[in-house]
Amino acid sequence: MTSMMEDVKKCYLNAFGAERVAYSRAPGRVEVLGNHTDYNEGFTLSCAIDKEVHVAAGRSSTPDTFELSSTHFSQVVKIKEVVPQRENSWVNYPLGVYKVLKDMGYPVSSFKIAIDSTVPLGAGLSSSAALEVAVGLALSSLFEFKIEPANLAKVCQKAENSFVGANCGLLDQFSSIFGKQNHVLFIEYRNLEHETVPIADPDLTLAVTISGVSHSLVASAYNDRRKECFGAAEYFHSIDPSIKTLRDVTMAQLLAAKGKLDPLFLKRAMHPVGEDERVKKGIALLKRGDMKAFGQLLYESHESSKVNFENSCKELDILVDIAKTVPGVFGSRLTGGGFGGATLTFLHNDARERFEETIMKEYAQQTGRQAIVHFATIAEGACLVKG
Repeated sequence: MTSMMEDVKKCYLNAFGAERVAYSRAPGRVEVLGNHTDYNEGFTLSCAIDKEVHVAAGRSSTPDTFELSSTHFSQVVKIKEVVPQRENSWVNYPLGVYKVLKDMGYPVSSFKIAIDSTVPLGAGLSSSAALEVAVGLALSSLFEFKIEPANLAKVCQKAENSFVGANCGLLDQFSSIFGKQNHVLFIEYRNLEHETVPIADPDLTLAVTISGVSHSLVASAYNDRRKECFGAAEYFHSIDPSIKTLRDVTMAQLLAAKGKLDPLFLKRAMHPVGEDERVKKGIALLKRGDMKAFGQLLYESHESSKVNFENSCKELDILVDIAKTVPGVFGSRLTGGGFGGATLTFLHNDARERFEETIMKEYAQQTGRQAIVHFATIAEGACLVKG
Protein backbone atom coordinates (compact mmCIF):
# COMPACT_ATOMS: atom_id res chain seq x y z
CA MET A 1 0.00 0.00 0.00
CA THR A 2 2.82 2.39 0.89
CA SER A 3 4.35 2.21 -2.58
CA MET A 4 0.99 2.83 -4.25
CA MET A 5 0.32 5.79 -1.98
CA GLU A 6 3.67 7.27 -2.87
CA ASP A 7 2.96 6.73 -6.58
CA VAL A 8 -0.44 8.39 -6.47
CA LYS A 9 0.96 11.31 -4.40
CA LYS A 10 3.72 11.80 -6.96
CA CYS A 11 1.20 11.60 -9.82
CA TYR A 12 -0.96 14.27 -8.17
CA LEU A 13 2.01 16.49 -7.32
CA ASN A 14 3.39 16.34 -10.85
CA ALA A 15 0.02 17.09 -12.42
CA PHE A 16 -1.41 19.66 -10.02
CA GLY A 17 1.15 20.77 -7.43
CA ALA A 18 1.04 20.70 -3.63
CA GLU A 19 -2.25 21.47 -1.83
CA ARG A 20 -4.81 19.93 0.48
CA VAL A 21 -5.63 16.48 -0.88
CA ALA A 22 -7.89 13.62 0.25
CA TYR A 23 -6.56 10.10 -0.17
CA SER A 24 -8.45 6.81 -0.41
CA ARG A 25 -8.05 3.20 -1.48
CA ALA A 26 -10.52 0.54 -2.61
CA PRO A 27 -9.89 -3.09 -3.51
CA GLY A 28 -10.98 -5.19 -6.43
CA ARG A 29 -13.18 -8.16 -5.69
CA VAL A 30 -13.88 -11.69 -6.78
CA GLU A 31 -17.15 -13.61 -6.81
CA VAL A 32 -16.67 -16.82 -4.82
CA LEU A 33 -20.13 -18.44 -4.95
CA GLY A 34 -23.57 -17.25 -6.00
CA ASN A 35 -23.39 -16.93 -9.76
CA HIS A 36 -26.24 -14.94 -11.39
CA THR A 37 -28.12 -14.82 -8.10
CA ASP A 38 -28.15 -11.04 -7.59
CA TYR A 39 -31.01 -10.20 -9.95
CA ASN A 40 -32.92 -13.17 -8.53
CA GLU A 41 -32.66 -11.57 -5.07
CA GLY A 42 -30.57 -14.49 -3.87
CA PHE A 43 -27.26 -14.91 -2.08
CA THR A 44 -23.57 -14.53 -2.87
CA LEU A 45 -20.20 -15.04 -1.28
CA SER A 46 -17.46 -12.71 -2.46
CA CYS A 47 -14.27 -11.16 -1.12
CA ALA A 48 -12.08 -8.12 -1.52
CA ILE A 49 -8.56 -8.84 -2.78
CA ASP A 50 -5.13 -7.27 -2.48
CA LYS A 51 -5.31 -5.62 -5.91
CA GLU A 52 -6.55 -2.09 -5.43
CA VAL A 53 -7.10 1.46 -6.62
CA HIS A 54 -5.61 4.49 -4.87
CA VAL A 55 -6.96 7.99 -5.37
CA ALA A 56 -5.73 11.47 -4.49
CA ALA A 57 -8.31 14.24 -4.90
CA GLY A 58 -8.20 18.02 -4.49
CA ARG A 59 -10.60 20.87 -5.16
CA SER A 60 -10.40 22.47 -8.57
CA SER A 61 -9.02 26.00 -8.72
CA THR A 62 -11.01 26.61 -11.90
CA PRO A 63 -14.83 26.50 -11.53
CA ASP A 64 -16.59 23.77 -13.53
CA THR A 65 -13.31 22.26 -14.73
CA PHE A 66 -12.42 18.68 -13.87
CA GLU A 67 -8.83 17.51 -14.23
CA LEU A 68 -7.98 13.81 -14.11
CA SER A 69 -4.59 12.14 -14.10
CA SER A 70 -3.48 8.50 -13.90
CA THR A 71 -0.16 6.75 -13.39
CA HIS A 72 -1.09 4.66 -16.43
CA PHE A 73 -1.40 7.61 -18.82
CA SER A 74 0.93 10.53 -19.51
CA GLN A 75 -1.63 13.25 -20.16
CA VAL A 76 -3.93 15.13 -17.80
CA VAL A 77 -7.53 15.01 -19.04
CA LYS A 78 -9.50 18.25 -18.63
CA ILE A 79 -13.29 18.12 -18.73
CA LYS A 80 -15.70 21.07 -18.64
CA GLU A 81 -18.99 19.34 -19.37
CA VAL A 82 -19.91 16.31 -17.24
CA VAL A 83 -21.13 13.98 -19.97
CA PRO A 84 -19.88 10.51 -20.95
CA GLN A 85 -16.55 10.75 -22.76
CA ARG A 86 -15.71 8.64 -25.81
CA GLU A 87 -12.00 9.39 -25.67
CA ASN A 88 -10.24 8.57 -22.39
CA SER A 89 -13.31 6.59 -21.34
CA TRP A 90 -11.69 5.72 -17.98
CA VAL A 91 -12.63 9.20 -16.75
CA ASN A 92 -16.31 8.29 -16.96
CA TYR A 93 -16.12 6.34 -13.68
CA PRO A 94 -15.03 9.29 -11.50
CA LEU A 95 -17.25 11.71 -13.44
CA GLY A 96 -20.22 9.36 -13.05
CA VAL A 97 -19.75 9.15 -9.28
CA TYR A 98 -19.55 12.95 -9.09
CA LYS A 99 -22.71 13.40 -11.18
CA VAL A 100 -24.78 10.96 -9.12
CA LEU A 101 -23.62 12.58 -5.87
CA LYS A 102 -24.40 16.03 -7.28
CA ASP A 103 -27.84 14.97 -8.49
CA MET A 104 -28.59 13.52 -5.03
CA GLY A 105 -27.79 16.84 -3.37
CA TYR A 106 -24.37 16.15 -1.91
CA PRO A 107 -22.14 19.27 -1.72
CA VAL A 108 -19.62 18.30 -4.40
CA SER A 109 -18.02 20.58 -6.96
CA SER A 110 -15.29 20.32 -9.59
CA PHE A 111 -12.12 18.49 -8.59
CA LYS A 112 -8.63 17.42 -9.57
CA ILE A 113 -7.85 13.75 -9.17
CA ALA A 114 -4.95 11.33 -9.57
CA ILE A 115 -5.39 7.56 -9.80
CA ASP A 116 -3.15 4.52 -9.43
CA SER A 117 -4.33 0.92 -9.78
CA THR A 118 -3.00 -2.62 -9.48
CA VAL A 119 -6.35 -4.24 -10.34
CA PRO A 120 -5.74 -6.15 -13.60
CA LEU A 121 -8.01 -5.00 -16.42
CA GLY A 122 -10.15 -7.64 -18.11
CA ALA A 123 -9.73 -10.16 -15.29
CA GLY A 124 -13.25 -9.83 -13.91
CA LEU A 125 -11.89 -8.33 -10.68
CA SER A 126 -14.00 -5.18 -10.98
CA SER A 127 -11.43 -2.46 -11.40
CA SER A 128 -14.32 -0.14 -12.27
CA ALA A 129 -16.11 -0.62 -8.93
CA ALA A 130 -12.83 -0.17 -7.03
CA LEU A 131 -12.25 3.12 -8.86
CA GLU A 132 -15.80 4.31 -8.22
CA VAL A 133 -15.66 3.49 -4.52
CA ALA A 134 -12.23 5.08 -4.05
CA VAL A 135 -13.43 8.25 -5.80
CA GLY A 136 -16.63 8.37 -3.74
CA LEU A 137 -14.70 8.07 -0.48
CA ALA A 138 -12.16 10.70 -1.52
CA LEU A 139 -14.89 13.16 -2.52
CA SER A 140 -16.73 12.64 0.78
CA SER A 141 -13.55 13.62 2.63
CA LEU A 142 -12.61 16.44 0.27
CA PHE A 143 -16.04 18.10 0.39
CA GLU A 144 -16.68 17.14 4.02
CA PHE A 145 -19.92 15.19 3.88
CA LYS A 146 -20.96 11.86 5.32
CA ILE A 147 -22.46 9.02 3.31
CA GLU A 148 -23.41 5.62 4.67
CA PRO A 149 -21.34 2.78 3.16
CA ALA A 150 -24.39 1.01 1.69
CA ASN A 151 -25.54 4.28 0.12
CA LEU A 152 -22.08 4.84 -1.34
CA ALA A 153 -22.31 1.40 -2.95
CA LYS A 154 -25.64 2.36 -4.51
CA VAL A 155 -24.23 5.68 -5.75
CA CYS A 156 -21.35 3.87 -7.43
CA GLN A 157 -23.64 1.27 -8.97
CA LYS A 158 -25.91 4.01 -10.34
CA ALA A 159 -22.88 5.80 -11.77
CA GLU A 160 -21.89 2.67 -13.65
CA ASN A 161 -25.42 1.88 -14.79
CA SER A 162 -26.62 5.34 -15.82
CA PHE A 163 -23.46 7.28 -16.68
CA VAL A 164 -20.98 4.66 -17.88
CA GLY A 165 -23.77 2.52 -19.35
CA ALA A 166 -22.66 -0.83 -17.90
CA ASN A 167 -25.28 -3.14 -16.40
CA CYS A 168 -23.92 -4.34 -13.05
CA GLY A 169 -25.42 -5.45 -9.75
CA LEU A 170 -24.30 -4.39 -6.30
CA LEU A 171 -21.90 -7.26 -5.65
CA ASP A 172 -18.91 -5.35 -6.99
CA GLN A 173 -19.32 -2.18 -4.95
CA PHE A 174 -20.54 -3.95 -1.80
CA SER A 175 -17.55 -6.30 -1.87
CA SER A 176 -15.10 -3.45 -2.32
CA ILE A 177 -16.63 -1.51 0.59
CA PHE A 178 -17.55 -4.23 3.08
CA GLY A 179 -14.80 -6.76 2.38
CA LYS A 180 -12.70 -7.88 5.35
CA GLN A 181 -9.25 -9.42 5.46
CA ASN A 182 -9.33 -13.23 5.73
CA HIS A 183 -13.13 -13.23 5.44
CA VAL A 184 -15.65 -13.79 2.68
CA LEU A 185 -18.63 -11.47 2.42
CA PHE A 186 -22.17 -12.87 2.42
CA ILE A 187 -24.74 -10.65 0.70
CA GLU A 188 -28.45 -11.25 0.25
CA TYR A 189 -29.99 -9.06 -2.42
CA ARG A 190 -33.57 -8.55 -1.29
CA ASN A 191 -32.79 -6.44 1.76
CA LEU A 192 -29.04 -6.06 1.18
CA GLU A 193 -28.25 -7.68 4.50
CA HIS A 194 -24.64 -8.80 4.72
CA GLU A 195 -22.12 -10.36 7.06
CA THR A 196 -18.50 -11.48 6.94
CA VAL A 197 -17.55 -15.12 7.41
CA PRO A 198 -14.00 -15.96 8.56
CA ILE A 199 -11.70 -18.26 6.60
CA ALA A 200 -9.58 -20.19 9.05
CA ASP A 201 -6.87 -21.34 6.64
CA PRO A 202 -3.97 -18.82 6.83
CA ASP A 203 -2.26 -20.43 3.84
CA LEU A 204 -5.15 -20.00 1.41
CA THR A 205 -4.36 -18.36 -1.93
CA LEU A 206 -6.76 -17.32 -4.67
CA ALA A 207 -5.86 -17.69 -8.32
CA VAL A 208 -7.80 -15.80 -10.99
CA THR A 209 -6.95 -17.31 -14.36
CA ILE A 210 -7.83 -15.33 -17.47
CA SER A 211 -8.91 -17.58 -20.33
CA GLY A 212 -8.25 -15.06 -23.10
CA VAL A 213 -11.80 -15.63 -24.37
CA SER A 214 -14.12 -12.64 -24.63
CA HIS A 215 -17.40 -13.45 -26.31
CA SER A 216 -19.27 -10.76 -28.21
CA LEU A 217 -22.63 -12.27 -27.22
CA VAL A 218 -22.22 -11.67 -23.46
CA ALA A 219 -24.74 -8.82 -23.24
CA SER A 220 -27.48 -10.54 -25.23
CA ALA A 221 -26.89 -13.89 -23.52
CA TYR A 222 -26.97 -12.21 -20.11
CA ASN A 223 -30.31 -10.59 -20.92
CA ASP A 224 -31.66 -13.92 -22.17
CA ARG A 225 -30.71 -15.63 -18.90
CA ARG A 226 -32.43 -12.91 -16.89
CA LYS A 227 -35.64 -13.31 -18.91
CA GLU A 228 -35.54 -17.09 -18.51
CA CYS A 229 -35.06 -16.81 -14.74
CA PHE A 230 -37.88 -14.27 -14.49
CA GLY A 231 -40.08 -16.56 -16.60
CA ALA A 232 -39.53 -19.42 -14.16
CA ALA A 233 -40.28 -17.14 -11.21
CA GLU A 234 -43.51 -15.97 -12.85
CA TYR A 235 -44.68 -19.58 -13.17
CA PHE A 236 -44.16 -20.23 -9.46
CA HIS A 237 -45.72 -16.87 -8.57
CA SER A 238 -48.86 -17.86 -10.47
CA ILE A 239 -49.13 -20.91 -8.21
CA ASP A 240 -48.07 -19.21 -4.98
CA PRO A 241 -48.24 -15.38 -4.91
CA SER A 242 -45.81 -15.28 -1.98
CA ILE A 243 -43.06 -16.36 -4.39
CA LYS A 244 -41.54 -13.20 -5.83
CA THR A 245 -38.27 -14.40 -7.35
CA LEU A 246 -36.25 -17.59 -7.68
CA ARG A 247 -34.77 -16.82 -4.26
CA ASP A 248 -38.12 -18.07 -2.86
CA VAL A 249 -38.02 -21.37 -4.79
CA THR A 250 -36.43 -24.55 -3.45
CA MET A 251 -34.75 -27.27 -5.48
CA ALA A 252 -37.53 -29.65 -4.42
CA GLN A 253 -40.15 -27.30 -5.89
CA LEU A 254 -38.18 -27.05 -9.11
CA LEU A 255 -37.93 -30.80 -9.49
CA ALA A 256 -41.64 -31.18 -8.73
CA ALA A 257 -42.42 -28.73 -11.55
CA LYS A 258 -40.81 -30.94 -14.17
CA GLY A 259 -43.27 -31.48 -17.02
CA LYS A 260 -45.24 -28.37 -16.07
CA LEU A 261 -42.64 -25.62 -16.26
CA ASP A 262 -41.07 -24.72 -19.61
CA PRO A 263 -38.05 -27.09 -19.88
CA LEU A 264 -35.64 -24.24 -20.69
CA PHE A 265 -36.91 -22.16 -17.77
CA LEU A 266 -36.51 -25.19 -15.51
CA LYS A 267 -32.97 -25.77 -16.68
CA ARG A 268 -31.97 -22.15 -16.19
CA ALA A 269 -33.63 -21.89 -12.76
CA MET A 270 -31.67 -24.89 -11.51
CA HIS A 271 -28.53 -22.74 -11.50
CA PRO A 272 -29.42 -19.75 -9.25
CA VAL A 273 -31.55 -21.94 -6.98
CA GLY A 274 -28.66 -24.38 -6.65
CA GLU A 275 -26.24 -21.51 -6.11
CA ASP A 276 -28.32 -20.16 -3.22
CA GLU A 277 -28.16 -23.59 -1.59
CA ARG A 278 -24.41 -23.83 -2.20
CA VAL A 279 -23.87 -20.42 -0.60
CA LYS A 280 -25.71 -21.56 2.55
CA LYS A 281 -23.73 -24.82 2.66
CA GLY A 282 -20.53 -22.91 1.99
CA ILE A 283 -21.00 -20.64 5.00
CA ALA A 284 -21.44 -23.64 7.29
CA LEU A 285 -18.36 -25.35 5.82
CA LEU A 286 -16.19 -22.24 6.21
CA LYS A 287 -17.29 -21.87 9.82
CA ARG A 288 -16.18 -25.47 10.37
CA GLY A 289 -12.90 -24.82 8.56
CA ASP A 290 -13.57 -27.55 5.99
CA MET A 291 -11.82 -26.13 2.92
CA LYS A 292 -11.83 -29.47 1.10
CA ALA A 293 -15.63 -29.72 1.18
CA PHE A 294 -15.95 -26.01 0.37
CA GLY A 295 -13.78 -26.55 -2.69
CA GLN A 296 -16.17 -29.22 -3.89
CA LEU A 297 -18.94 -26.60 -3.91
CA LEU A 298 -16.83 -24.55 -6.34
CA TYR A 299 -16.64 -27.54 -8.68
CA GLU A 300 -20.40 -28.14 -8.33
CA SER A 301 -21.05 -24.48 -9.11
CA HIS A 302 -19.00 -24.69 -12.29
CA GLU A 303 -20.74 -27.89 -13.39
CA SER A 304 -24.10 -26.14 -12.97
CA SER A 305 -22.84 -23.20 -15.04
CA LYS A 306 -21.75 -25.65 -17.71
CA VAL A 307 -24.88 -27.82 -17.79
CA ASN A 308 -27.80 -25.74 -16.50
CA PHE A 309 -27.00 -22.10 -17.19
CA GLU A 310 -24.72 -22.69 -20.16
CA ASN A 311 -22.67 -19.59 -19.34
CA SER A 312 -19.38 -21.46 -19.44
CA CYS A 313 -17.33 -22.24 -22.54
CA LYS A 314 -14.83 -24.87 -23.62
CA GLU A 315 -11.85 -22.87 -22.44
CA LEU A 316 -13.24 -22.24 -18.96
CA ASP A 317 -14.12 -25.92 -18.65
CA ILE A 318 -10.56 -26.85 -19.59
CA LEU A 319 -9.12 -24.48 -16.98
CA VAL A 320 -11.29 -26.04 -14.27
CA ASP A 321 -10.42 -29.58 -15.39
CA ILE A 322 -6.69 -28.76 -15.30
CA ALA A 323 -7.04 -27.25 -11.82
CA LYS A 324 -8.54 -30.54 -10.59
CA THR A 325 -5.29 -32.35 -11.42
CA VAL A 326 -3.04 -30.08 -9.34
CA PRO A 327 -2.24 -31.22 -5.77
CA GLY A 328 -3.05 -28.50 -3.27
CA VAL A 329 -6.08 -27.17 -5.17
CA PHE A 330 -9.33 -27.11 -3.16
CA GLY A 331 -11.73 -26.13 -5.92
CA SER A 332 -12.25 -24.07 -9.06
CA ARG A 333 -15.09 -22.46 -11.04
CA LEU A 334 -15.82 -19.73 -13.52
CA THR A 335 -16.27 -16.39 -11.83
CA GLY A 336 -18.40 -13.47 -12.96
CA GLY A 337 -20.88 -13.42 -15.81
CA GLY A 338 -19.25 -16.22 -17.79
CA PHE A 339 -19.34 -16.81 -21.56
CA GLY A 340 -15.56 -16.39 -21.39
CA GLY A 341 -13.54 -14.42 -18.90
CA ALA A 342 -11.82 -16.06 -15.95
CA THR A 343 -11.88 -18.84 -13.39
CA LEU A 344 -11.38 -18.61 -9.63
CA THR A 345 -9.34 -21.30 -7.89
CA PHE A 346 -8.87 -21.80 -4.15
CA LEU A 347 -5.50 -23.44 -3.41
CA HIS A 348 -2.88 -23.86 -0.74
CA ASN A 349 -0.11 -21.27 -0.90
CA ASP A 350 2.51 -24.01 -1.41
CA ALA A 351 0.78 -25.03 -4.66
CA ARG A 352 1.11 -21.65 -6.38
CA GLU A 353 4.14 -22.42 -8.55
CA ARG A 354 2.91 -25.90 -9.41
CA PHE A 355 -0.53 -24.56 -10.31
CA GLU A 356 0.75 -21.79 -12.57
CA GLU A 357 3.21 -24.04 -14.40
CA THR A 358 0.55 -26.72 -14.98
CA ILE A 359 -2.11 -24.26 -16.12
CA MET A 360 0.21 -22.41 -18.50
CA LYS A 361 1.51 -25.58 -20.11
CA GLU A 362 -1.67 -27.66 -20.32
CA TYR A 363 -3.97 -24.81 -21.36
CA ALA A 364 -1.67 -23.79 -24.21
CA GLN A 365 -1.43 -27.40 -25.40
CA GLN A 366 -5.19 -27.95 -25.32
CA THR A 367 -6.39 -24.63 -26.69
CA GLY A 368 -3.48 -22.86 -28.35
CA ARG A 369 -4.20 -19.90 -26.09
CA GLN A 370 -2.09 -18.27 -23.40
CA ALA A 371 -3.62 -18.16 -19.93
CA ILE A 372 -2.73 -15.42 -17.45
CA VAL A 373 -2.73 -16.26 -13.74
CA HIS A 374 -3.17 -13.58 -11.09
CA PHE A 375 -2.63 -14.70 -7.49
CA ALA A 376 -4.38 -12.78 -4.73
CA THR A 377 -5.12 -12.86 -1.03
CA ILE A 378 -8.31 -11.78 0.72
CA ALA A 379 -7.95 -8.15 1.76
CA GLU A 380 -9.60 -5.38 3.76
CA GLY A 381 -12.35 -3.24 2.23
CA ALA A 382 -12.13 0.39 1.13
CA CYS A 383 -11.06 3.22 3.42
CA LEU A 384 -9.73 6.76 3.56
CA VAL A 385 -5.93 6.95 3.87
CA LYS A 386 -3.96 9.51 5.84
CA GLY A 387 -1.75 11.68 3.64
